[in-house]
Amino acid sequence: MTFLHRSLASGKLALMLALAAITFPAARACTIVLLTDGNNVLFCNNEDWSDPKTRIWFIPGVDARHGCVFVGFDNGWGQGGMNTEGLAYDWVAGFKEKWERDPALKEVRGNPAQRMLESCSSLDEAIRFFETHWEPSFAYARIFIGDRTGASAVIGAKEGRLHVERSGQSCAFGYRGSVAQGLLTRRPESSPTNAIAILRASQQEGQYSTKYSDVFDLKNGEIFLYGPPHWEKAVRLNLAAELKRGGHYFDLPEIEEQRSQKPRTLTRDMKKF
Repeated sequence: MTFLHRSLASGKLALMLALAAITFPAARACTIVLLTDGNNVLFCNNEDWSDPKTRIWFIPGVDARHGCVFVGFDNGWGQGGMNTEGLAYDWVAGFKEKWERDPALKEVRGNPAQRMLESCSSLDEAIRFFETHWEPSFAYARIFIGDRTGASAVIGAKEGRLHVERSGQSCAFGYRGSVAQGLLTRRPESSPTNAIAILRASQQEGQYSTKYSDVFDLKNGEIFLYGPPHWEKAVRLNLAAELKRGGHYFDLPEIEEQRSQKPRTLTRDMKKF
């Protein structure tokens, strides 16, 4: 999901919100799948948007914060991610809901979803986070969260209140969620091969085409990335190994070349908070 930015007051976000309202009433951005077979749990996402400047970055844990990997674009705003506890999230845009600030909710610096991933270890903790912290993006988007047990939930706004839909089995949500859900009725094994087959069947074309697909193995911390020019073969990373290298990022279109080079230091936007 690609409409999450820093401030509701920013002109850039206002423009993107307008685009969301105009462009996505019938065609939502991104498709997310949680694939579990009782042994493995894979959190899978197609990132749909017009910007080809895609990135993946790693932020080691500090003090009580978990180490995390985030995926997104070159603005340092994590559209999705996974932490060292096996918790992951991503977003689907294209909704229009009544959503007003409750004064009791805590303000969050930067990206609330990133703060959630840094501080939470399970789905229950993540739900509690959004019950107690303000997330303005629920006015036009819903977050899909899954943990290493295979539990997941879609969280968003409904009739002005926080709404949570839980699941304990393989499920899909988003732009082509119905296509992915149809494939899940076959009860596929939770393998990266099956995951990417489902994501490819669910890709979006055209102006807001899928810019990358990611598969997070929530039990083992493995990461599988697909995108131009790597659609046919996954780029495979390990969360723990990358975090040992310190904070760094890769540009997804050049990731194979950049992996053999000196790690790229996190940008100010990535490490700001």
